[in-house]
Amino acid sequence: MTDLPRDTEFELAALADGSLAPERREQALERVRGSRELQAALAEQRRAIELTAAVAVRAPASLRSRVEAMAPARRDGTSARTHRRRRLATVRIGFAAIAAAALAAATVAITQSGGGSSGLSVQQATALTLSPATMAAPVEDEAHRAQLAASVDGVPFPYWKERFGWRGSGARSDRLAGRSVTTVFYSNAEGRRIGYAIASGHAPTTRGGTVIRRWGVSYRVLSHDGAIVVTWQRAGHLCVVSGRGVSARTLLSLASWGSERRHSA
Repeated sequence: MTDLPRDTEFELAALADGSLAPERREQALERVRGSRELQAALAEQRRAIELTAAVAVRAPASLRSRVEAMAPARRDGTSARTHRRRRLATVRIGFAAIAAAALAAATVAITQSGGGSSGLSVQQATALTLSPATMAAPVEDEAHRAQLAASVDGVPFPYWKERFGWRGSGARSDRLAGRSVTTVFYSNAEGRRIGYAIASGHAPTTRGGTVIRRWGVSYRVLSHDGAIVVTWQRAGHLCVVSGRGVSARTLLSLASWGSERRHSA
């Protein structure tokens, strides 16, 4: 997809994983229907999503053995070709279950190293993204339409309303472990809510969960207090986005939007 404009790539990625705003979805589908190149690119995006779901995490050997055992044994009179088809179908279903089970196992904890117990942890930042708003949401930046008029040390918050249907719904400002942490909250038409926190100062080192790379950036998927969490670095700052009832796929699409342009230099 390197020959496609970057905005088109991002739109196709959002269309493939279901995070594109409903009002833009039909227009995007119409463009895809009229272009074989876009049809092929969309199919490739969907395949990438399927592969990510299946192999982003490595399942324990015991789980893999159980899946292999699920494949039916060959019986007399069954052709080798038929047997292979049945076995592949069973194993595909099994590995989908493996991905879900391994992801659940991999995201049970968030750990933080570097700085000791007195340093800012991802858990603390995540707790803020799940807390109530204390201020009104920042407005769209008139000079930079993909951003909100709010930032931390020059790292701005994204504007997601037009592209993804997530509007700013509130904000809060806190101080933890000697750092300021600004959190902006977003809501969609379905009533879902997510929080996006950016901390001042150099980001702590994080461990645990599942690492997924997009546009050269490493995103770590974890869970905390019943919510899916995605954490990464922007310009050396800790960023955390999380929400209850919101899929990791959606959070990754939101978190990674614009990352290629920010880190291409």
